[in-house]
Amino acid sequence: MMTQRYFLRLVPLLALVGGLLTGCDKNDDPPYTVSDEDRYPTLLSNSLGTATKYAVGETVPLELQFSGQSAPIQEIRIFQRIEPAPDSTVVQTLPAAQAAYSRRKFVDTLVVRVVIPAAPNKARVRFSAVVVSQNGLTKSRAVSIRVAEATPTVRVVSATNVTAPANAPVVTGDVVRFSLLFNENGINAYPELPAAPPAANSVLFNNLDSLVTYVRVGTGAERRFARQRLPAATGTQSGAAFPLDVNVTLPTGTAGQDVVFRFEAKSRYLGTPNFRASSVTAAPITLSATTPLAAVRARTLTYTGTTGGDLAALDLTTFATVAAAAPAATKDLVISSTASNAVQFRTLSPGTGMVRSTAAIYTAATFNSLRYTYNNAASTAQVTTLDNIVVGDVIILKLRGTDQYAVVQVTGINRTSATDVVVSLNIKAV
Repeated sequence: MMTQRYFLRLVPLLALVGGLLTGCDKNDDPPYTVSDEDRYPTLLSNSLGTATKYAVGETVPLELQFSGQSAPIQEIRIFQRIEPAPDSTVVQTLPAAQAAYSRRKFVDTLVVRVVIPAAPNKARVRFSAVVVSQNGLTKSRAVSIRVAEATPTVRVVSATNVTAPANAPVVTGDVVRFSLLFNENGINAYPELPAAPPAANSVLFNNLDSLVTYVRVGTGAERRFARQRLPAATGTQSGAAFPLDVNVTLPTGTAGQDVVFRFEAKSRYLGTPNFRASSVTAAPITLSATTPLAAVRARTLTYTGTTGGDLAALDLTTFATVAAAAPAATKDLVISSTASNAVQFRTLSPGTGMVRSTAAIYTAATFNSLRYTYNNAASTAQVTTLDNIVVGDVIILKLRGTDQYAVVQVTGINRTSATDVVVSLNIKAV
């Protein structure tokens, strides 16, 4: 009976709570209302590429990557602004139907080709792409480029005969080093803020691509001599000022003929033709006659005993053997050791050096070719001692620090005892 009384007392309270809960459910409105289901289209930020410079007139392909959201894309508008002008102008309006869906990128793609307008060097041109949906909403992306000079420049700074001393006659086979300077005052990129601006006389150039060297001998036709990448090998190509030494071997010609070299610098260009070039012609080089060598002189060096004796040294200015007691300054080529069954050559005259060479050099040797081969050998190859002399060895000697050279070919080695050796030589010199 007690339990029943308590329950009867709770009935009114439960009814009140139930009514309140029912009232809350009826009045629970959402805190917002959806007024428009339209969404902005998508235009990827990497659509316009990363290049920062182009030349006037270049046609630049820009791949746009975009997608409609709540409504299809209606059109794409391309705007252009040349700073410091405040306003942009529409240069292209393209229907979205020209786009194609990329299954690899999962977006619509459209390649737009824009032409770099006429503007001063280093001026900034801003291109904007605006994707317009049929619901009127748009998405835009922009890219800025600097206007670069399309045509490179090149000039000859100096020309040096690296084969012969200054003012020596220039002959066929000599190597002339042309020091060239490309894109004088050139810069590769415009230093954007907050960096300081470039010098007033600086020029922003398109990247250098290659150098083509041409040659003409006498009244003959010009021909291509060589082509090389700029810079060489796999270096990063640039439009900045760039010095380069070009070594050219003078081609075969007759004494008195002029040899003329022309150097053409090229840059790539997005247009027709697909390059821009300029060239410089070097001053003519007049060939002189080569200096022939005298007839081959056959000589022998004989090493006896433990010190060599009086027939182990040779004076290559007189081609006579030198006694052991003679001054070292007269000993240009000496058998200095025969130990361990090996022959060693040494030079004792101050300023004389030796370079190991080849049979081909010996066969075609002239004074000029010996000079070139010796002076262009690595410094580590220009030595005063040569070990392990064998038959067939060819050795070029520069004599006593002067502009005089000889070439020696070993034609025989005859060992007559444990210490005694006779070495036979053929010698060419002026």
